[in-house]
Amino acid sequence: MSDPATTETIEHSIDSAPDQLVHRYPTRSLPSTPTLPMPVLFLELPGEIRNQILRLLLTHKTPIVTRNAHQLGPPKPTSMGLSPNILLASKRTHAEGLTILYGENVFQAHPSYLTSMIFALDPARTVNSTVCRGLIRRFHVRVRLDCDTFYQKEDVRKVFDGADLLEVEVFRSSWGVGGYEALEGYRDVRGVRKARVHGSLPTLTARWLEACMEGDGEEAADGWGCEEDEEGYWDR
Repeated sequence: MSDPATTETIEHSIDSAPDQLVHRYPTRSLPSTPTLPMPVLFLELPGEIRNQILRLLLTHKTPIVTRNAHQLGPPKPTSMGLSPNILLASKRTHAEGLTILYGENVFQAHPSYLTSMIFALDPARTVNSTVCRGLIRRFHVRVRLDCDTFYQKEDVRKVFDGADLLEVEVFRSSWGVGGYEALEGYRDVRGVRKARVHGSLPTLTARWLEACMEGDGEEAADGWGCEEDEEGYWDR
């Protein structure tokens, strides 16, 4: 039969042994591994942020080069600095980016064929896709007053009605040559959010034509806003 005092001494020695070992041989703590942030996928971003990124990659601020009446040729090709490869990332990115690429950049309509041969800054690189042409909402077109057009005035309204931007640059080969017949189709355009007319025509007539294109009324406009201004324009 064991002695109770001896048993209590043994149990006390066993219980205190781990504390003594820890005290004699302290453990070395391992350095903590930094927690890396989880990567955020592009499509997981809010739509507003995705659109901001796409606009930085797919829109340009290169101005359309305007010319005077003696410069009848198209502008030289200019680099726009775009990154369209982002459209290859996914189907969803392609759909969202395509709307921004074609809907928020200014494209030049052909002087004779309008949007059938529309291009950005290089006349040799036209937009051939019907789907892409349908997305374009911002236009710049040059209208020559001393030549017959290859399109009907009904075609002008069909193409430019309800555009976000329509800039009409009017020019002539020489001062006082040609009338306003080439602009008749633009006089009937309606619902343009922002219209700008400039070039070889009086200022009051240009402002009147802008007001016509930005209007919502269906009634046809007569005259050219201020014929007396037209007469005084050539007398200066």
